[in-house]
Formats: sequence, structure tokens, C-alpha cells
Amino acid sequence: MDGLQIGSDDSVEEVLSKTTVARKWLDCASEIHGNRNTELTLRISAHIPGSSPAVKDVFEPAFKRLEIMTGGAIKVEGHWSGSLHKERDGIEALKNGLTDMCPVYSAWDDKAFPAAQTLSLPFIFPSAEVATAVSEALYQQYFRPDFERQGVLMGRMVATSEYNLFSKEPIRSLEDIAGKKIACSNGVESEVFAALGAIPIGCSTPEAKQQFESDTVFAMSISDSAAHTVGIYRSAKFRTSANLVRVNLEYGLSRDFFNRLTPELKPIFNQWLRSLAQAGAQLFYGLAGAKAREEFKKSGMQFISLSNAEQIRWKEKVGGVESSLIARLEKGNYPAKEMVSVIRSQTQKYESWTADQLMQETIDSPFTDLLP
Repeated sequence: MDGLQIGSDDSVEEVLSKTTVARKWLDCASEIHGNRNTELTLRISAHIPGSSPAVKDVFEPAFKRLEIMTGGAIKVEGHWSGSLHKERDGIEALKNGLTDMCPVYSAWDDKAFPAAQTLSLPFIFPSAEVATAVSEALYQQYFRPDFERQGVLMGRMVATSEYNLFSKEPIRSLEDIAGKKIACSNGVESEVFAALGAIPIGCSTPEAKQQFESDTVFAMSISDSAAHTVGIYRSAKFRTSANLVRVNLEYGLSRDFFNRLTPELKPIFNQWLRSLAQAGAQLFYGLAGAKAREEFKKSGMQFISLSNAEQIRWKEKVGGVESSLIARLEKGNYPAKEMVSVIRSQTQKYESWTADQLMQETIDSPFTDLLP
């Protein structure tokens, strides 16, 4: 993957060299914003703080890009730190008109979003940017029914970088987590830690932070960039790179907002969403992740990589998670075997693409079947 997509231990300089297209797309400083009268205001809300790199380095520049693309017809308001609604209340907030776009994470509710759990299977994707491209490419085919029956549309699908284990005591082997509580996502990730002999505690990020800092859980499974954003690095002394899973963090879209778009604006808005998804994967989970690792090291955090023998042990332990998920989904009338096979074949298609090529594709030939 070296020289293609963003690696889990890439330096800031390496990530910068791989993300020229995404950064150029977000660089709107010298461009003229349109002079059309504003027709619509898109309200985006989330639990992340306004100081997060996801907001400062991705969302806010992307808001300016949308204004330019639409000639000023669409402006954006960002509402952060849960100021409009609680993190888990996104679907109701979208349906009730409190917001127009917000998190509706499949990783928080495996009962509402069964099919999307396949996107969190261990070792299935090589990078956040490939995982994002694959999930968006296959949305219409496999994931759309679960989302739209909740009464919302899909805004964007974004895969995280690999999740790492942050702890106050070192984790070097299975024995170190045996019987210990691990704050993690619901669904597949919880099954992964159960298979490893730990006690998974399904949490949102704010919930996990609270439990970790109060020592209710032994460790927290989270991406580097998110760990930095919520300040976990201030109390965690160790970061163990297990590279087991990544999750998909979807943003839902209000049907009412989309229906108010003119026929002219709909394809422009869709293209913006597709580029926003890929830019988010590359620049929050990639670039902000690399910057986060620098801060972790400055704070004295110790980085632990599992030995080859230990990696084999962990991989063997989680080997049954995929077959268990497939069996469960098949009972629910999902074509799970086919789904996982197609995910793997689609991943093979994209794994030889560079991060810049994946971003450029969203600009030149964005997927057009995520929205009605």
C-alpha cells in the first residue's frame, strides 16, 4: 500500500504527499463565491466539538466549496458539540426538522442497520479511502433499504482508519485483555472483542470517553484522529496497534431538505457529498490521524505493535466473526455471502488506486445512486 493509500503509521509528510487532490478541493481561499441569492440553508449537526480537525480542516472548507459550486444558492450552518440534539438522536432530529444532515452511525445500532455491519469485518479493507469508495459504490445494491426505512436519506458514508486500543496499562497479548471491559462500537466490533476474550461495552465516542476516564472500562477502541479530538491521549498511556477493524460513520440527510433542492442543484449537491466523503476519509482519518500520532508521542504515550506470533493468535480468535455475521444476516433474508464477496471484489478494484485517484474520481465521476 506504500505510495498508494494512507497507511496507519504514515507521517504527516507522507499523508500530505498522498492527498494533494483532496486538499486542493478544500482550498477555496482564492476562489470567488457565487453571487446568487441563497435559496437554501443546509444545517449540519454533530456531537464533535467545533475545534475538531473534522470541522476546521474538512467541514468548514467544504461548506465554502458548496457555496462556490452552487453559486451561493446553498449556504451551510454547522452546529457542533451536540448543540441541536444528542448524538444518538440523529434520525429523529432529521425527521422532526431539527437538522438537515447529521450522524446516523451504523456502528451505533446493528439492529437498525444489519447490512452495514459487513463493512466492519476484520481485515476486509486496506485503507479508509478504499473502504469509503466501496461502501458508497455498493450503497444502492446492499445498504439503501436499511437506511431509508428509518425515514432518512444517505448523506455520505465515510470509513474510519484502523481502530487502535488506548489504555492506561500495556496491551501486548490476549492475556492482557482477557475478561477486561473494552469500550467499542456496537455490532461487529463488539463481537470481535468478545471473540478475543474481552468484555465489549458498546458506546458512542462521548460515552466511551466518560467510561475510560472514570476507569469503568480498561481500554477504548477508537481511531487516532478521534482519540485526539476527544482528548483520550491525555489519560491514555499506551496505544496498541491491533488493526482489527474500522467502522463506517454515516451521515443521514433530511428528505425534506433534499426535496427542496431544484433539479439543477440536486446533481451538484450529490457531487459535493461524494467528494466530502472521500475528503473526510483522507484528511480527518488520514492527515489528522498522522498529526494526532505526533501529539501522542509528545505526550509520552508508548506505541505498542503486536508481535507476528501474537497477531496470528488474534487473527485466529476472530476468524469466526465473519461466518457468524453471514449466518445471522442470511437468516434475516440478506444476501450476506454475496454481499461480502462483492465487497471483497470491489475492494480489489480500488486497492491499486492512489488516494489522489480516489478523490479525483469523486469530482469527475461521482456515484449518482445514493440519493433518489
